[in-house]
Amino acid sequence: MQIGYSAAILEGDEAIAEGRDAIQGLRADPALTSDLEYLLMAAGKEPARAFPEGEPPAVRVVVEGPRQPLSPLLQDEVCRLAREILRNAFYHAHASRIEAEIAYDRQFLRLRIRDNGKGIDREVLEAGARQGHWGLPGLREGAKRIRARFKLWSEPGAGTEAELTVPARIAYGTAHRRWRLWLSRRGKVES
Repeated sequence: MQIGYSAAILEGDEAIAEGRDAIQGLRADPALTSDLEYLLMAAGKEPARAFPEGEPPAVRVVVEGPRQPLSPLLQDEVCRLAREILRNAFYHAHASRIEAEIAYDRQFLRLRIRDNGKGIDREVLEAGARQGHWGLPGLREGAKRIRARFKLWSEPGAGTEAELTVPARIAYGTAHRRWRLWLSRRGKVES
């Protein structure tokens, strides 16, 4: 019993150190922190570093549409959700290929991540979660927190596709500035 407790403490310490290193890495180059594509590529490498003996999955990020500045808080949440999806593809689905697609649209920001892993059992999809695990409920809660829509498709043996869609008015940093400008023109906000 003591060995299990020590291992859990060690894993917790390692996770804290990895998080601290990731934050320091982001702070080192502020230009990169606003690039969602870069952040997703970095997140795709995280699971491979945790298990260097295995063959890491090939991670590809595709961007559609002209990049838009995102609200920093929203970008952090989108990245957190994407990391969870990528971890699931690596640890649970044992995927060898993962593709993340970022679509910057006038009406929405869409992040779609698909893998070629073993898929999710129907019972887990119907129940909404695997017993004792919080990954899928956490993804749904995170999406709800940022007022996004979260969809999940999966078939056993055929991989999984997760989609996060955020309305443009919430996602893009310029939307907040336009709203503030509109209010200031009507004399409702002081500059």
